Amino acid sequence: MDFADRDSPSSEELIKNCIKKDKRAWDIFVERYSKVVFWAIRDRLKRFGYNFDEGDIEDIHQDVFISLWSDNKLAQVKDRSRVAGWLAMVAGNAAIDYFKKMKRQSPPNSLSLYEEIYKSGDGGDKTLEDVLPSQDAGPGKRAHLNDIFELVDSAINSLKPKEKIVVKLNLLHGMRHRDIAEALKMPVNTVSTTIARAKEDLKVKLRRKGIKDLS
Repeated sequence: MDFADRDSPSSEELIKNCIKKDKRAWDIFVERYSKVVFWAIRDRLKRFGYNFDEGDIEDIHQDVFISLWSDNKLAQVKDRSRVAGWLAMVAGNAAIDYFKKMKRQSPPNSLSLYEEIYKSGDGGDKTLEDVLPSQDAGPGKRAHLNDIFELVDSAINSLKPKEKIVVKLNLLHGMRHRDIAEALKMPVNTVSTTIARAKEDLKVKLRRKGIKDLS
């Protein structure tokens, strides 16, 4: 069956044809992943404390897709079956660059990976500071936080490829289960189960290093 006749081409097929400048493939790609890009832009700006309006979101969204098409950036995607996570990263970075270049603003706040993990997910609002054992402020505490940073990053990267992208979209980018399921074309129950299992795995690994709670 020819690509033009397919109702729901895979992400690999879409990217392959977008790189070839197939307009129909591009239209499908934009429609399929617009929600991920919109979400990642809004999420990144909120996390870094920018004051923005819907006009800013629309401008950044347009810039992201124009850049993907005109600069053929989809050719950079290494794992085309998991393009949603790559897009979320690109869109988030584009949001910060937009404010630096167009509005000459640096991020009002700087959140660590850990703060993002504990503030993200379906309704969670804990930060790393909330779950770490109590310590005195100072260089020693900062060094300890850096150690934990490396541990969590390593734990996430040790997950299976499919689990890793689901967990990153949820914990690092804050996407809700149903949005991840839609973006990755997976059953929402599978997404929820994957996230729950991955969180339990992270809990075990963190507790081995003295972290007693991760919710």
